This record gives sequence, C-alpha cells and structure tokens, in this order.
Amino acid sequence: MARAGINKALVQRARDALLARGEHPSIEAVRVELGNTGSKSTILRYLQELQAYEPHPPPVSLDDELQTFIGSLAQRLAADAQAAVAADRARLQRQQAAYEQQRAIDQARFEQLQVAHRELSVERQEAQRREQQLNQRLQEMEGERQRLLAGEQHALQLLDERAKQILSLEHKHKQGQEALTHYRQQHLAQREQELQRHDQQVQQLQRETRHAQEQLMSKQEELAQVYRDLERISAEQQVRAQNLRIQSQALHRVQAENERLSKVLQDAETGWQTLNDEVKFVRERAHRVLLERRQDRKALRQMAQQLAQLHSLLARLTPN
Repeated sequence: MARAGINKALVQRARDALLARGEHPSIEAVRVELGNTGSKSTILRYLQELQAYEPHPPPVSLDDELQTFIGSLAQRLAADAQAAVAADRARLQRQQAAYEQQRAIDQARFEQLQVAHRELSVERQEAQRREQQLNQRLQEMEGERQRLLAGEQHALQLLDERAKQILSLEHKHKQGQEALTHYRQQHLAQREQELQRHDQQVQQLQRETRHAQEQLMSKQEELAQVYRDLERISAEQQVRAQNLRIQSQALHRVQAENERLSKVLQDAETGWQTLNDEVKFVRERAHRVLLERRQDRKALRQMAQQLAQLHSLLARLTPN
C-alpha cells in the first residue's frame, strides 16, 4: 500500500514536472521527485493509469486520409456553392435597389407632370370660358351696332322727310309769295298771318333738324366708341388666342413627355420582369446546386459505408 500522503495527484504532478524539464518520467525519477517516498509498485500503478487516460493519436491509415480528403472536398464544394449563391443574391439585391430608386424617381416625375397637366387643363378651361364670354359680349356689341345703324338709318330717313317737308314748304312759300304778290292789296293781313305761321314752322323744323343732327353726331360718336371697343376686344381676342395656342403647344409637349414616361415605365416593368426571370434562374441554379450537394453527400455517405465495409473486411482478414 502507499504511504500516507502519496496519491495519484502527487504522482501526476511529479510526472508533469519531469516532462516539463524534458526528463523521462520513470519510476525512480518520479520517486526522487516525490522526495524518495512511496512504493515503486504504487507509483507504477499510478503512472499506468495516467498513461491509460491520455489520448493517443490513432495510426494514420489510407482510409483515414481518403475520408479526410473527401470531407475537405465536400466542404470546399459547399463553400463554393454558398459563395456563388451569395454573389448572385447580392447582385440581384443591388439591381433591385437601383430599379426601385429609378422607379421612385420616375413616379415622382410622372406625378409632377400630372399636376402640371391638371393645371394646364384648368387654365385651358378658364381661357375657353373667357373666350365664350368675349364672344357673347362681341355678339351683344354687334347687336348694339346693328341697333345704332338702324337708328342712324331711321334718323337719316327722318332728315329726308324733314328736308322734303322743307322743300314742300319752300315751294308753298314761293306759291304763297306769288299769291301774296298777286293779291297784296286784298289779302295783306292773311299774307302776314301765313308768313308768321310759315316762319314758325320753319323755325320749328330748323330746331328739329338741329336736334336730329345733334342726335346723329352723338350716335356717330357712340358708334365710333363701339368700333374702338370692338378693335380693342379683337386685339385682346388675338392675344388670348395666341396664349391658347402657346398653352396648347405646352399641353402637347406635356402629353409627349407623359407618353415618354409611360414608355420608360413600360421599359422599367420589362426590366423588372427580366430581373424576376433572373431571380428564378438563380433560384433554379441554387436548387440544382443544393441537389448536387445532396447527391454529393449521398455519394460521400455511400463511399464512407463502402470504406467502412472495406475497413471491416480488412480487419477480419488481418490476423490478430
């Protein structure tokens, strides 16, 4: 039996100390390290137990090298497949981000063009409404002009009638003078009365003629003002028509830009479809790679089983 104080831990500490100094842990060297204490049989038993617990590297055989090579080859194939899938996925994500950014820019531009199109439509409707008002006002001015022309014609007709009356009265006056000259002696009082009545009628007719002339001049001034208003309205109408043509051209340009953006959007959707096709292709490729990896693993397991069978066969054939 071992002496008091000698145990497996002390033997292990002495053995480790000898190994650390580069010395061989023999029974005598361990006993000297323990201070020349403990029996040799006990030290031998503890050394054997410690040696039994230590891991021993198995002898390397051809089967182990082949399994190691197959395992490293499988790991490298898996790493290559994962790297290819990761690269394809990163490229697809970059393309999708670029497409989303371009699509957001196109959408913002399209919304701006829609707002401009609505504003131009409102302005065009307002211009059409103003044009209708101007046409209505022009028709009213034309009706007023026709009415003034009719008034002018009526006034001229009245002047003609007054002139005819004056000529008739002058003719009557001449006849009256002749009659009065012939009957001066007999009808002097009647002649004076007729002359007075004639003078009154002439004055009345002259007053009516002056009044009619004043009305005619006033109507002519009103007509001239109407003509000036018509010219001004025509000029404004031309300016508005020119503005409408400019707005129509701008609207055509906006519509052309809208068509171009629609085409760009269609191209972007086509690109998106292409990206979807590429994603499908990458997924199919990844699926094929996974299937190949599964087949490789299955083949490796079969090879491992075959190697185990060969190893077992070799173990049975090898004599003890």
